[in-house]
Amino acid sequence: MIKESQREPNQASFREVVAAGDYFIHTVKQGQTVRLLDLQGNQAADTLFYSAADPGERYSAMDTIR
Repeated sequence: MIKESQREPNQASFREVVAAGDYFIHTVKQGQTVRLLDLQGNQAADTLFYSAADPGERYSAMDTIR
């Protein structure tokens, strides 16, 4: 079931549009929410989250699925 976010996009503290095939790096602070939105359809969002304090600590959705 898809659930629509109740958050207002115009209240976001940060927004970035990333071109297809490009990459993006940004520090997300504790308590902040990340929202990934496919603006043009049929895009893949390969995402890795690294600890800013310890880059050896990371979350990878692909590794989790495996």
